[in-house]
Amino acid sequence: MSVVEGSQPPSDIARASDAEGGAHMQADELAIHGGPRAVTVEWQRDWPLIGTEEVEAVVSLMNQGILSIYDRSGIIAEFEDAFADYHRHGGNAPFAIAHNSGTSALHAAYFGLGIGPGDEVVVPTYTFLATVVPLLQCGARPVFADMDPLTLNISPESVAERIGSRTRAIVATHMWGHPADMPALLKIGDRHGLPVVEDCSHAHGATIDGRKVGTFGAAACFSLEGHKPIVAGEGGVLITPSRRVYERALMLGHFGRRIKDEVTDADLRPYVETGFGHKYRMHPLAAAIANQQLRRLDGRNKQRAANLELLASLLESVPGIRPPVTVDGTTRGGWYGFKPSYVSEELGGLPMSSFMAALRAEGVQVKKPGSPPLHTLPLFGLTRSQASSLNLPWAESLDEQPPPASKCPTAEETYPRLLSLPTFSGSCEEVIRQYAEAFMKVAASWRRLL
Repeated sequence: MSVVEGSQPPSDIARASDAEGGAHMQADELAIHGGPRAVTVEWQRDWPLIGTEEVEAVVSLMNQGILSIYDRSGIIAEFEDAFADYHRHGGNAPFAIAHNSGTSALHAAYFGLGIGPGDEVVVPTYTFLATVVPLLQCGARPVFADMDPLTLNISPESVAERIGSRTRAIVATHMWGHPADMPALLKIGDRHGLPVVEDCSHAHGATIDGRKVGTFGAAACFSLEGHKPIVAGEGGVLITPSRRVYERALMLGHFGRRIKDEVTDADLRPYVETGFGHKYRMHPLAAAIANQQLRRLDGRNKQRAANLELLASLLESVPGIRPPVTVDGTTRGGWYGFKPSYVSEELGGLPMSSFMAALRAEGVQVKKPGSPPLHTLPLFGLTRSQASSLNLPWAESLDEQPPPASKCPTAEETYPRLLSLPTFSGSCEEVIRQYAEAFMKVAASWRRLL
């Protein structure tokens, strides 16, 4: 995948020249030093968008007393069918299972693929923890791959280096809404006979060459919690083209009438009376909300994309800032996050904390993003003894010695430079332009901040 024409940032020389405070960037006194704020339009968090349709759908179910659904019927079946149809590719719709969270959907996907104790799975180090922790519940070991510094997604080159004799799958998160390089990852998977799982929790409706994410891998999972592009309050969805993965996922988390009705696999049928013990069903009220949200996903994605592409274009010429880049042939769908990079070297080494403090004084809602590289977190460095002392169910799958330190230098270098800005969703061009003005104002005054 190549970079969009014209999306390359200006050269360091041009940026440094701007940062010297040329005439076109003469700024007012910084707000942190007593000057007027650049952002005068008060922006309030505008997500989730809940309308009368969602309210009426929930009230209708409550009036009918439909608060639990034990099989594939009613609003659960309606939502699953709609979600599967939205992800139809090549004339075929995948199987879809509604879950009570994206995390449970991922657990079901890994179990559905047969991943178990002793298996290794190559995963992105830069992703939310819920992408990886369900693998531990399966007894598998995550092997962390580095990131692509441009898209922040898993690097195919790093994936290829991590594959070993015990590797059983590859996982890709479409981080902050930008699609991972699925064509490259599928080639690696095909070469080694490995399925690829897509974590689409940030990227509902995102596309690669017009094809929706979630339709590339052996299984794909979506989160529907309250900040996601489709909101259910809490919820998730698993989609897969494989009947076997579908039935195994049902057995893990949908015991009761549903597996008795749907599971046909001869190896699984003897256990349909009990299933395998988890209760991962989606609440009917959550399905009612999500069903309405799905109908407006494309329109809302289009609005948010217009807003954040405008913000990216306005920040492109600001010294010290690299706005997110969307590579050619892809769309970000819901743009779940807007995470520019800060380049302190272009502002005389101004610390990020000082830069952020000045922006906040100007009225910019800026913070550090969450989800640090997972290979740096204690949970993924446990020994068998440490895990046993915590009574963790996957302790026996670990070694007595600490696992070798993962080497993900790009993630370690890139993550500390990231900033997080609001994902403007409504009609808010004025405040977006004021945000850009605030960035230009602060960047032009870096000497005074130093």
